[in-house]
Amino acid sequence: MLTSLRKGAASWLAKILFALLILSFAAWGVGDYLSPEVEDAVAKVGETEIGAEEFRRDYSRQFNQLRRRLGGNVTPEMAARFGLPEEVVQALVRRRLVELEAGRLGLAVGDGQVRRSIEEDPNFGGRLGGFDRALFERVLLTNGLSEGEFVAMLRRDLSRRQVDRSISRPVQASRSMAEAIHRYREETRKAVLLRVPEEGALPDDPGESELRAWHEDNKDDFMAPAYRAVTAIVLDPDRWLDRVEADPDAVREAYDARIADFTVPATRRVRQVLFDDEAKAQEFMTQLATGAELETAAGIAGSAVSDLGPVSRNQLPQAALADAVFSLDGEGVTGPVQTALGWHVLAVDQVTGETTISFEDVREGLQREVAREIAIERLAELANDLDDQLGGGASFEDAARALDLPLLTIAAVDGSGLDRAGVQPEGLPVEPNFLRTAFSTPVGEDSLLGELGDGGYFVLRVESETPPAVRPFEEARPLVLAAWRAARLDEAAKAKADALAARLREGRTPASVAEGRAVEETGSFTRTEAKPEAGLSREVVDAVFAAERGEVVVARSAGGYAVAVVESIDPPPYSEDKIEAIREQLSAEMVEDVREQFHAALQGRFGVVINRDLLAQFN
Repeated sequence: MLTSLRKGAASWLAKILFALLILSFAAWGVGDYLSPEVEDAVAKVGETEIGAEEFRRDYSRQFNQLRRRLGGNVTPEMAARFGLPEEVVQALVRRRLVELEAGRLGLAVGDGQVRRSIEEDPNFGGRLGGFDRALFERVLLTNGLSEGEFVAMLRRDLSRRQVDRSISRPVQASRSMAEAIHRYREETRKAVLLRVPEEGALPDDPGESELRAWHEDNKDDFMAPAYRAVTAIVLDPDRWLDRVEADPDAVREAYDARIADFTVPATRRVRQVLFDDEAKAQEFMTQLATGAELETAAGIAGSAVSDLGPVSRNQLPQAALADAVFSLDGEGVTGPVQTALGWHVLAVDQVTGETTISFEDVREGLQREVAREIAIERLAELANDLDDQLGGGASFEDAARALDLPLLTIAAVDGSGLDRAGVQPEGLPVEPNFLRTAFSTPVGEDSLLGELGDGGYFVLRVESETPPAVRPFEEARPLVLAAWRAARLDEAAKAKADALAARLREGRTPASVAEGRAVEETGSFTRTEAKPEAGLSREVVDAVFAAERGEVVVARSAGGYAVAVVESIDPPPYSEDKIEAIREQLSAEMVEDVREQFHAALQGRFGVVINRDLLAQFN
């Protein structure tokens, strides 16, 4: 469709239509065309709207907080996977719902209450204490708010707090409930295990008819995902390096500018002995002065020697320790040095000076980095030329020829980036935005010019789509055969486990029916302690805790099945601290449950509609 529009835009008929359109602008004015009404509400709550700008402001604040917690390399795509856009819009909706409820209840906030709240806000307190009018005005100016806007926001916030406080009153969970949960969580059991792995000779392959019947009866196990055929032009900096040559002077300048990155700091191998008081440390130093070995003297003093290994100045936790260690000209002992931990005596055993990685050692990598930066700059210009070509009506093929660009043809790719053979197609960009665009662009249409996260660009056309479907038997035959064999091995292991369990239920001992298998004592475990490597899979633990003492159970375990005899059921010892901790947790959860139910009721009362299309721009 876009290609047709581009071609049509270059025709004489289109030019006439554009001329008429320009005349209409002159006759009727261009204001309405340049400032159209745009749907910019991210949500509608009752009769009010939450604007996109309000959402962006809260989203930006939450995104920055996430980056501070997880590191500066968090991207918007990662934030979307964490569910940040949805979390922000839901918080805004809850806030607006409570504001509407406060208005419905007629809750009023007086001028005096607003004034006191401002005067008591520490953000507006001067250096001498008390409210600072000038500081208040500067803060509002910095945040682009007038005094009237801020007061209105604060008034709404105070009324919302009144409602929140009414539903957030402390709730005390009952002691009997906490005790019951403590018994449930802390109860321990012991069992005896016999493991039955899925092993043995593979069964003979079934006949063709049986295999086809298996495929027919288990169609859902052999579904193929949706595939799309895509033609694309990809401007990838890494694939452009052979067209770029880095200037040797620029490579040298990059090295000089980053010399700190190539400098390995001086290190000293340090051993340490720590004392509680200075007198003991001084006595220890006296023994060393007489020629005693560090370990021998430390043993006499009742202290231990800690080997800190090779450390640089920045790796020592206290500046005083770093100064003492690096003030020595060479090997030796220094101290005592006092820190919050006590008195330190430090022995330097080996000194390694500062070194710098030579230019020759890093030149190849720097050449690539400089060349890549040049490639990114050139590709930005080329991307504009490509956009102009396509916008002027050129087809993908024509634009590629005109700009000497290769066309990428992908016969089939699924949403995870794999082809029908289960491998990644040659040349497919690993950037998630490419696949996301490939599966959001309508079939037969061109995408807009998109960016790759590594500084590249792409544009694609979706040629066709194959919807999800059951793989034909001929294509799925290896998968069907493997599934049939796995099912037969599973059935055999289950039959052996059931036979063992039947003999145990007759009163036989585990050792008498083991037939060479290890008889394993599990020791005590709780219902949350699944240990698959020890035979205690989640299924085994659940089965043991659902059984009575002496009962025999069979459950799936790692690589097969396990037969378990419940040996003992032990209630937990009484613990006042644990019961109180559970009670506090329950109380907090009950308050949160009340709050969630209240918000759900408000949503039903006022109604909430979220603009998913606008929200998707942040996903």
